[in-house]
Amino acid sequence: MPQQDAALLPGLVLCGRCGRRMTVRYSGTGGRHAVCQCARRHLHDGQGGMCWTVPAGPLDASVEAHGLAALTQDNLELALAVLTHMEEDAHGLDRHWHVQLERARYAVQRAERQYDAVEPEHRLVARTLERHWNEQLQHLHEVERAYAEARQTQRLAVSPEARTQILQLAAHLPAVWSAATTTQAERKRLLGLLVKQVALTPVDTAPRQTQGQGLWHTDVVTTLTVPRPSRRERTRTPSDVVSTVATLAATHTDAAIAALRNTRGLRSGKGRSFTPAAVVWVRRKYGIAKPLMDTRHAARLEARPDGRCSTRALAIQMGVSLHTIHDWRKRGMIPAIQETPGGPWWHDVTPAVLESLQKQMRQVPINTAAQEPESFEEKSAL
Repeated sequence: MPQQDAALLPGLVLCGRCGRRMTVRYSGTGGRHAVCQCARRHLHDGQGGMCWTVPAGPLDASVEAHGLAALTQDNLELALAVLTHMEEDAHGLDRHWHVQLERARYAVQRAERQYDAVEPEHRLVARTLERHWNEQLQHLHEVERAYAEARQTQRLAVSPEARTQILQLAAHLPAVWSAATTTQAERKRLLGLLVKQVALTPVDTAPRQTQGQGLWHTDVVTTLTVPRPSRRERTRTPSDVVSTVATLAATHTDAAIAALRNTRGLRSGKGRSFTPAAVVWVRRKYGIAKPLMDTRHAARLEARPDGRCSTRALAIQMGVSLHTIHDWRKRGMIPAIQETPGGPWWHDVTPAVLESLQKQMRQVPINTAAQEPESFEEKSAL
């Protein structure tokens, strides 16, 4: 029974150097990192250490891609056409076996009649006919046994309903495979129906690679070439994560970015979930600017892409002082966000909020002179 762990091919991977079965070792948070290792040197040569190791993730992804690509509608239709020819051949072979059985049964019956027809006093003739009868019975038993074995290996007929379901598999399998409700054990069970074994051989030239020979249950061999990154490269933050953080940094908080990454199942280079601190590290590591945290950007008069305005821009728009905007925000009259402590405030001024503020200005006299900030604290609150 396949276990619920990270690797997809445990028990199916062989070492291309020595032919021994490779084991899977797990590390990292929750065992997210799986490594296929050959322990020949450690177990048999007494030299200590591993013969060689290879990350299981890139290998699993390559075998998975080949498996899903093989189950396309065109390939399934071709397989069903081949199956139809095999069924026709099986029917012809079955008729051949029936002829052989009929001949063997007739020979047994004929030998039995010859034995019954001999006179008892002809003992030598009777013994000869009895031996011939036994030989024909033995031959009949051998033909029946061979026929039973042939039927076990004979291809089963596929009904029209089953053919339709098989062809629908090509459309639904990728979605089922990647669905959140599909467990890793179920994926391994599906892959085990396709893959018989995979032999891996390291290629230490630059760039380092792993060459694999995948043997499918159809006895077809597929050659795989998988990158074999170094430990530093394996723990590096994936490029798609970096690009996503760069895209979201202009309009999302670090906490929101971390939540989105975790919701989509993305992990850091070390296989960990994202936290706001991890997003900050990625931004600083790869030089990703975050304009919403920059007070100089907040001092500009244009609104953000999501429509929020800075304190200065809203004060000029309403014709009031900065203190008035701060007071309205504290009183809950203006929805606002502050991404980091001490960072700039961004105000969400909807038509309803704007109408409420204008009504407040008509009811209460306000110093409408827009003032520049006079203190460091006021500047930091922009």
